[in-house]
Amino acid sequence: MIVDDNQLLVQALCDYLEKSGYDTMVAHNGKQALELIEKEQPEMVIMDIIMPVMGGLEATKILRANPQNKNLPVIAFTSQSNIGQGDELFNDYLLKPFDYDNLVRIIQKFIGRPK
Repeated sequence: MIVDDNQLLVQALCDYLEKSGYDTMVAHNGKQALELIEKEQPEMVIMDIIMPVMGGLEATKILRANPQNKNLPVIAFTSQSNIGQGDELFNDYLLKPFDYDNLVRIIQKFIGRPK
């Protein structure tokens, strides 16, 4: 799952990941992400930190409060200036601007290669 309010960035990520064999789903803010995670149970979440409605820190705190989601990998998708915010919440960081090799490395670290 990709959670980000930048639709062009989300589309680029989805296109690349789908061509690489991964299934994707999208939410445009933390509130949407929490609702979708409850229904769909993704294998991993790439979560932007700064978003309207509900940001990534708040959404991830709520997510982590549910014992059912304690092992769900959540990757902070953020700029260098936000590194360190919520270290206890996130499993890793994907920095903007990102490169696709690093994106795939992080995904494979947590969920492996596409099936």
